Amino acid sequence: MQITRYTDYALRVLIYLAMSPNRQANITEIADFFNISRNHLVKVVHQLGGKGFIKTTRGKGGGISLQHPPEMISIGEVVRSMETHFNWVECFDPAQQRCQLLPNCGLKHLLGRAGNAYLQVLDTATLADVLANTAPLQLAPHDAEISRMPNKDAKNKLTKIDTDKTK
Repeated sequence: MQITRYTDYALRVLIYLAMSPNRQANITEIADFFNISRNHLVKVVHQLGGKGFIKTTRGKGGGISLQHPPEMISIGEVVRSMETHFNWVECFDPAQQRCQLLPNCGLKHLLGRAGNAYLQVLDTATLADVLANTAPLQLAPHDAEISRMPNKDAKNKLTKIDTDKTK
């Protein structure tokens, strides 16, 4: 079972936004942090907004933030919303069924059950659960400088919290 890069980026955007809940982020900042294409991320953010996972604010002082608390965002729902299909193998797609073993192939049924189990596991997790198992990061304050930094400098502004100093 595998998700597309598009869905991976969507999940990363949601995690990033959940890690800084009291401010709006911008696409360039997130693209720099993850060292991914800004143009590709624009499409991902657009779909996340259209599906109601994030809210977007245009103009000066605008940006993106979570539409709902992390506890209310199901990872399974995000994956289902972002993926275009769950054709684990060609026989799941009626237009591509060229296998000579159909319609009596036991593999198709086995993979179908495995795919359902995969999605059921994702349905049990929320964005908050993912955050609980993610190393805490100190995110840089939102400012105009972040959007102009090269990728490596933007990543350097985001550092792990030293847990020994917080005790």
